[in-house]
Amino acid sequence: MIKVRVKRDKGGNPLSVEIKGHALFAPRGRDIVCAAVSALAQTTLYALEDLVGIKPSVHMAEGYLLIAAPPLMMDREQKEKYCLLMETMLLGLKETAKAYPEHLSFKTFISREIMI
Repeated sequence: MIKVRVKRDKGGNPLSVEIKGHALFAPRGRDIVCAAVSALAQTTLYALEDLVGIKPSVHMAEGYLLIAAPPLMMDREQKEKYCLLMETMLLGLKETAKAYPEHLSFKTFISREIMI
């Protein structure tokens, strides 16, 4: 099962998204749940870098991805775009989890941290 864990600040802004595990919906290369999760996450990373000009903190390994707010201050416009893109990805992940609950779980946690 793929587990998605979202950490939000007190204001509801996404601080980080951790995605780990494998869907095991179908054999490797044919797993539509894995493909959906990968496409959503990778497209969001590309958009943050190429369209918004910010580089989030990213840690990637086999079956693992952590995306976190950039360590440097964002201006107001960058923060709004960061949040919009992250929320779009999270909406896609949440809806995929609803469609395939045996293969994808989605949980949100509130942190004491504040978005930069």
